Amino acid sequence: MIPWAIISAVNGDLKLAIALFILFAIIMIVHQLLEPRIVSGHIGTHPIFTLIAMYTGFKLSGVVGLFIGPIVLIILQNVFETMIDNGIVKTLLDRK
Repeated sequence: MIPWAIISAVNGDLKLAIALFILFAIIMIVHQLLEPRIVSGHIGTHPIFTLIAMYTGFKLSGVVGLFIGPIVLIILQNVFETMIDNGIVKTLLDRK
C-alpha cells in the first residue's frame, strides 16, 4: 500500500495518498494489537507468552521461527502440564 500511496501522491492525487496511508496505519495497528490475542485464543496460551514465543522464534531462526516458536510453546506447555498432573514436579520438590 505504501508504493501505491507514494505513486498516487506523485501523480497529484493527494486525497487517495493520504487515505491509503491512514488505512495502512489502521491495518498495522489492528494487526499488532489483535493478532497475538487471536493466535493465543486458538492455541490456548496467554497473549504475552505467544508474543514472546513468536519474537524468540523470529530471533533464533527468522521468519520460519515465527511459526516454530508458538509450536514449541504449545509442546512445552503440554509437557509441563502433564508433569504437574502426574505429580512429577511435586515428587521432585519433595525430595531433599
